[in-house]
Amino acid sequence: MRAAAAVLLALFASSGAELRGQEPRWGLDLNASRIQFDTAATLNAPSATGLLEWRRPRLFGRLTGSLTGFQDAGWSTQGRGDVAGWLTPFGAASPFRLELAGTVGASRHSSGFSASLGRANARLHLARRDFGGWAGAGGVMAGNSLDTEAVTAVAPTVGLWGQTGSVRATVSYVHTTLSGEVYPEGNAVLAVSEGSLDLTLYGGFRTFPFEGIDPEGWAGASAALWVGRTTAVVISGGSYASDILQGLPGGDFISVGLRLTSRRDRPIPTSVDAPIVYSADIARERRITLTVPDADRVEIAGDFNGWTPEPLRRVGDGEWAVPVELAPGVYRFNLRVDGERWIVPDGVPEVDDGYGDTVGLLIISPNQ
Repeated sequence: MRAAAAVLLALFASSGAELRGQEPRWGLDLNASRIQFDTAATLNAPSATGLLEWRRPRLFGRLTGSLTGFQDAGWSTQGRGDVAGWLTPFGAASPFRLELAGTVGASRHSSGFSASLGRANARLHLARRDFGGWAGAGGVMAGNSLDTEAVTAVAPTVGLWGQTGSVRATVSYVHTTLSGEVYPEGNAVLAVSEGSLDLTLYGGFRTFPFEGIDPEGWAGASAALWVGRTTAVVISGGSYASDILQGLPGGDFISVGLRLTSRRDRPIPTSVDAPIVYSADIARERRITLTVPDADRVEIAGDFNGWTPEPLRRVGDGEWAVPVELAPGVYRFNLRVDGERWIVPDGVPEVDDGYGDTVGLLIISPNQ
């Protein structure tokens, strides 16, 4: 947990271009749950979960922590830190991205039992407008207070996703090898974001390498009904898998709660409009203007300037001129308004970068 906090605090304090000036997203979930563990009786469990998250087109950081009380069975705390970065080894216009990611997490029960996990992953992604996929591998080290030695595992993985309108489907396979034994695992997720409703359905399946142990399956659903821009009622239920690395049991659950957050994080990105194509002459003469009404100051950050915010010049009522000369190519960018919020301006398509973030798209074509 201390390592997770150190990683995320370092990100927050960093003066690097990816995080400079970004407003983090925070969230707080208050839930009342009923849980049936595989190894215990049914328990009522109120919980509070906090989140702090940064998202930029090439860098992501998240820190979460929770406190759960169990009916007549003590309490537990959990913490987790995630950080991921994306590189463009084949150029910004290429659909390929290389993801490097790390995770650290820990949990502790009032009985004295504790568990921890550390993970490092490298995955190559192909992301198009309506479909994509990835392939990669990761290494994991985990343990708990009942075992004297930590366990290590390797986990190659592949996955595919496709999207149509407000629906996105994802399937993945993980080939975990632990102590020379293989634990094949498949997962599927269906996400729908329509109006004020965000709905996620999931399911998974795992087989064990030992005779006499049946395969393990799990499935469930979560629905968030947004009653305001920053408030949602969340209902979820189903089953979840055991953690073979940390030695934690699976179980069944049903939960009702309230979500408070600084901004909604949709599971499905916004749709893509027709791209705007500028000629090289217009770009060379710096006549690209973006519309941002009711703003006193606008800055631009994109893959053409290392995602370092640069001020735009006001050239009319709500019109701002891009201050850089752009060669022919495809560019991704965001605007920061009055030093606070990040937006994609009116008239510019919003493009999903494949990793949960949305950026604007500019296309500069060569002169004909």
